Amino acid sequence: MKRMIMNAVSALKVTLLGLVSALALGAAAPAFAQIGQSGEPIIVEADGSMEFLREEGLLVWSDNVRAVQGGTRITSDVMTIVCAESTQPRNTTFESCAEIETVIAEGNVIYTTAEERIRGDRSEYDYRTDTITITGNVILSRGQDVVARGPRVVYDVANGRATITSEGNGSVAAIFEPVNN
Repeated sequence: MKRMIMNAVSALKVTLLGLVSALALGAAAPAFAQIGQSGEPIIVEADGSMEFLREEGLLVWSDNVRAVQGGTRITSDVMTIVCAESTQPRNTTFESCAEIETVIAEGNVIYTTAEERIRGDRSEYDYRTDTITITGNVILSRGQDVVARGPRVVYDVANGRATITSEGNGSVAAIFEPVNN
């Protein structure tokens, strides 16, 4: 009898561990979005913590956060993924993060593609428009060269097009290096 109880307790532990793991993976599984031009999943890692706020539909990572999709990467101090609400009828809570609406990165933000590197204080990737807006002392570079500086950059991910604006807060500057033949 004691052996049957021990086996039942062990089976329950394994089942609970599997259930907890499945729920966490469902909450943090790569979602339908892109931060780059890759069709690969987005993988988010952090040295600190990850918190799933089901009622708010948020996933929050902290401490040296890295989001990677193919050759595109966003790093920051804190990253928040805002989950899109499902169109299927259900209660008012988010069951999982099946689709990403917005990715917000704050503190020491660096957005890197194969060709560009954009540094700023805060970024917000909007899935619906496929753009990332980076603000706060923004520096855009290609390779080793600093190309432009300004308070705000809007980067069109699909087209690889960056628009730098002052927003009435400072100026926009570009640096052009002569080519030596």
